[in-house]
Amino acid sequence: MVRGSIIVGHSGGLENILSKETPFLEFHSKQGQRKFLAKHQIAYIEPVEPLRKPMLIPKNDPRYVDAFSMLGVPRNCTLDQAIAAFREKAKLYHPDTVAALALPQEVERYMTETFKQINTAYTEVRAELQEAA
Repeated sequence: MVRGSIIVGHSGGLENILSKETPFLEFHSKQGQRKFLAKHQIAYIEPVEPLRKPMLIPKNDPRYVDAFSMLGVPRNCTLDQAIAAFREKAKLYHPDTVAALALPQEVERYMTETFKQINTAYTEVRAELQEAA
């Protein structure tokens, strides 16, 4: 048995890669070696749990994580601290940054959804801090 990762890229998923007419599949072993596997010799692929996008949970839900926690700032932070935290997280998850990395489509969707949640959290934090001032 060989263990490693199949590089999916922008093709739209594993189904598209396996259904293409090319006889080989690019594979990266756990030891970091790049290999090409013959598709007809693949007997089983064990899927990993798909990435799930974070959601802002309604405030009345016990699993609720407030916007301050999402940005990683304390409730008594200043507006400047909130802006700095937002900018730091936004740089990590911005769609333009993600697109330049050539990540699998599933990861790009996750990062884009996370970016949207960060924007929503920042909007809530900014409004609350401005209201308190």
